[in-house]
Parts: sequence; C-alpha cells; structure tokens
Amino acid sequence: MTLRLDPLNPVHRSTIGLARRLVSASGGGAAAGLEPGAPVNRWALASRYLAPGIVFAAAAPAAGWLLPSVWLVVMIGLVLVERPWDLAAGRRGASDRIVQAGQLLTSCGYAAAAFYLINLPNLSEKVFATTLFGMVMFKILVRDYAASSRLLINLSPMMLAVAFAVTPAVVHFLQLNRPGAVLTVLAAPLLVALLFKTLERDLSESRRRILEGRKAAEAAAEAKAEFLANMSHEIRTPLTGIIGFTGLLSEYPGLPEQARTHVRRIQTSGAGLLAVVNDILDFSKLDAGRLELDPHPFDVAAFFEDNLALFDEQAAAKGLALGATMAPGVPAMVDADAARLRQILANLMSNALKFTRAGSIQVSVGYDTAREVLQVSVADTGEGIAPDTLERLFARFTQADGSVSRRYGGTGLGLSICKSLAELMGGEVRVVSAIGVGSTFSFEVRAPAFDGDLGVRAAPRGDAEAEALSSQAILVVDDLDVNRELIRALLEAVGHRVTEADSGASALQQAATGAFDLILMDLQMPGMDGFTAARALRRSNTVNATTPIIALSANVLAEHVLTSAQAGMNDHLAKPIVLPALIETIARWGGVRVAAEPGAAFVDAA
Repeated sequence: MTLRLDPLNPVHRSTIGLARRLVSASGGGAAAGLEPGAPVNRWALASRYLAPGIVFAAAAPAAGWLLPSVWLVVMIGLVLVERPWDLAAGRRGASDRIVQAGQLLTSCGYAAAAFYLINLPNLSEKVFATTLFGMVMFKILVRDYAASSRLLINLSPMMLAVAFAVTPAVVHFLQLNRPGAVLTVLAAPLLVALLFKTLERDLSESRRRILEGRKAAEAAAEAKAEFLANMSHEIRTPLTGIIGFTGLLSEYPGLPEQARTHVRRIQTSGAGLLAVVNDILDFSKLDAGRLELDPHPFDVAAFFEDNLALFDEQAAAKGLALGATMAPGVPAMVDADAARLRQILANLMSNALKFTRAGSIQVSVGYDTAREVLQVSVADTGEGIAPDTLERLFARFTQADGSVSRRYGGTGLGLSICKSLAELMGGEVRVVSAIGVGSTFSFEVRAPAFDGDLGVRAAPRGDAEAEALSSQAILVVDDLDVNRELIRALLEAVGHRVTEADSGASALQQAATGAFDLILMDLQMPGMDGFTAARALRRSNTVNATTPIIALSANVLAEHVLTSAQAGMNDHLAKPIVLPALIETIARWGGVRVAAEPGAAFVDAA
C-alpha cells in the first residue's frame, strides 16, 4: 500500500504537522538525530532539574544530608554544563560528543544513587531505588532508541548497577540451596529486558512510519509546487494572447460600441483569471514558506497616489467617493517591499469596491515612529460583515458567507494572503465591521524611515537621445506563433523593428547574422530553451553577446527569475504582457550594452 498525503487537504495537512512534531519530539531533538540543534522543550528541561531534587528529597532522610547534597550539586552541575552544548548538538561534532558524554555521566550518577538506595535496609528506599532504575532506563530508551550504540552505552551504568545489586542476592540464595528464589530474582531483570526490547522495536517502527509519512508529505509538497508552476505557465500562455489581442482590438478605430463593450468584458474576465492564478501562486509560496521580501526605499506619498489612482475609474463608475488622508509625521520615504505592500492595498481596495454599493471609501495612512510601523486603513460604507464571520474571515478559501462567491466571485484567498504578507512584513491585519454600516480593514507593516541616498541614478535622456532610441531593433524569441504575432503588433505600433525566432537555436542563428538593440527571450521552449540560448549567446563572439536579454515568460516563480539571471539575462517580464511595463523596460535597456559574463555589471554603450 502506498501512503499518499495531500498538503491541500486539511486533514492530511494536520497529519503532516503532527508527524513533524512527533519526529522533532522523538528522541529529544538532536539526540534522536532527526532535528539537529532543535531546542529541548520546556518540560524536558524542567524535568532535568526536578528529577535530581526528587531523588535528593527521597535519599536525605535515610542517608543523611551530606552525601545526597554532594550528589545533587554534581547532577545539577552536569545539567548546567550540558545545556548550552545540547542546544548546538548536531551542528558541530564536538557539541554532539560533549552532550553524549554528559548523558553518560548523568546515567552513571543515577545508577550510583539507585545502587546506594537499594542497599539501604529500609523497604521504602528499596522500592524507590527500583522505581528510579525503571524511570532512568525508560527515559534513556525513549531518547536513544534510534541509535543502538548510544543506547547501549547510556544504559550500561544502570545495567551494571542492577547486576551488582542482584548478584549478592543470587549468591545468598545459592548458598541456601534455594534455586526457585534464584530464578525469581533473575526473572525480574529478564522481564524488564524483554519489555525494553519490545518497546525499542515498537518505537523504531513508529519512527520509521513517521519518517515515511514526512518524506511522503515533502514529496507531495514538491509535486504540488511543480504542478502549480506548470499550471501557471499553461494558463498564462493563452492569457497572453487573450489579454494582449483584446487590448489591441479595443483600440481599433470604428469598432461598434456593443463590440467594444464585449471586448471590455473579455479583458475583465482575463484580468480576473490572472488574479486567481496569482493568488494561488502566492498561496503556494506562503504555505511553503518560500516567499521572500524585497525591501527598497520608496516615496510614500507617490506610492499611495499612484496606486489609489488605479481605482478612480471603478469608484466613479459606481458613484463612490474615493478619498485619502495622510497623517502628520508620516516619513517622506520608507524602506519596505513596495510590491507586497501594493498587493495588500490593492486587495483591500478591490474588496471595498466590490462590496460597497453607495457612499464612500476612505484610505488613511499613519506612522508609528517608536515602532517604525506604517499604518494603513481602508474604510467603506458597504454591506458590513456579521460578527460570527469575522473570526474566520482571514482563513483560506473562506468568504463572508456561502453566497458571496456566487454573487461576487473570488477564490477566498485574498484576505488570507494579505494576512500572511502583513505578518511576513512584521505587522498584522485587523477588521472592524457592522452590518449595514460598513467595514474598516487596517493593516500595519514594519517600514523604517529612509533618509539616505538612493544611489547613483542614470541621467534622464534628452529629447535627441530619446528620439534616437525610439526605434529599436528587437529580436523576439518564442515558440508560439500567437505570442510572436502579439509582441510584433505591440512593438511595431510604437515604432520598433521586430525580428522573430521560433526557438533557441533559431535565435542564435539570427543573432549571428544581425545586430539587435534588445532580445526578448521566452524561457520554456522545445529543443533549446531560453536559459541555454542565453548562456550560448553570452559565450559567443557575435556583436549580440553584449545585447541586453529580457526574459519574457509565463514562468514567474522566484527560482525562474533567479535562474534566468544566472543564465545571463538582464531583466524579467511576466506574461501576460502589460504594455506599459514592456515599453518602459525597452526604454530602460535601449542603448545599453552588458558584460558578456552572467552576473557582471552592465555598462552604457556610450
């Protein structure tokens, strides 16, 4: 039977989490060799100090205070010395060896105490000593069962103490010629040994199953990530044609108004599908803990002005008043991930517009100087949210009620992603709402004020230089005819000269026979892909070895962007194509020559 765990299934996800906690906990973390350097839980640490104290309290009345006190000091000293090394165990060989030595000495200490107590005349001390033998040996078994040699070494002091305690009794009964009593005395340690062997096998089998479950979960997570990457590519590729050609069609002169309305509907539907794909990808990266922030200084006022302007038309179409206020004390510039901040703001604004039929939407921006936190709120006069749904509002795949997805659409991932992004940026998201009054979503992110130099910037191009760069010779490399046709139509419409190549090999042939100002390179192509073509071009002796290469691909994951840069590409544009971004990128890289070696700094041709 094959074990299959689906990380998207809530029940399976709980199982995976439980497996990870069991694997981490089994054997005390580093001692088990599963989670090197994992800190010991608080109860395990407390028991290290409590156990010597309990033994001391039990032994002192019968043995006096001096010897138990010396023993207690030694045992506490072992705990204090071992603890720092235990936290680092598994990271350095010396740390692990010191921990193992401390464990052996601790076992010796308890063995000596148990042997001493079992030889006292009172029955109570003998009972306590027997309990101490069992407790310490069971603890060692649970901790070290995964490493048989270490288990044997740490159990050896206790086993020797038991042997020394049993031997006089065996000799005594042999002298009295009582073989039955000898068998009774020997039966106890033999029964304990049998029990320990059974427990060891059971624990090892449980550990094996947990590890298999963990491997299956990790494999399922990898398969999910690969599936999402492929799914994103396959959906984005046709979306490039849908969104791109409808954009061109919407500008076609003489288009009937009804046809223009239909085109806008297609554009809106395409944009909605793209938003769903982006949400699923972000959900996947956040779920796997693989989403990384990219903080940069940016102008706060310009950021909110530009991003809120994107919603002016939608607000006007519904007759909503859209306003924004910025509190005194907000820094002119802050250092944060503007792209992720824009994503949170856009999601909250989209929801406010979606659920507000009349009234207004007000955005407020503040700043907590003491905590270096940017505070933003989006207040609307919409339908409001019932109190019983607020608690689950930020859960994945959850919306205010079951009818919301039917009336308004959406995946239910948006607010969950906003919450995760805000927490990743050192903040949180909150909501206050009342039915029939409206909702206020507020979030804060850590954004230190920035008053330094942004670095050297390229001088603005003059009119003559801009005119000289207005018409670029561009090589478009893509295996799909529809994509090349779209890019050609977009670029030729603004005056650029386009040459096409339908494969990486064809791109190298074109680059060997003509000079280009820029190369737009698809990544995923049959035969020679874009990565291989870019590396080959950078190693070539052609004039295009230093031509800027822009990845234009439906592969949008961070690892794809990194791999394209390592292959010698200078920038990355995601499909579907956004015309302003495409034009801005061409203008930015036009007239530039780059170093042939991947990763080296580019230099201006002048």
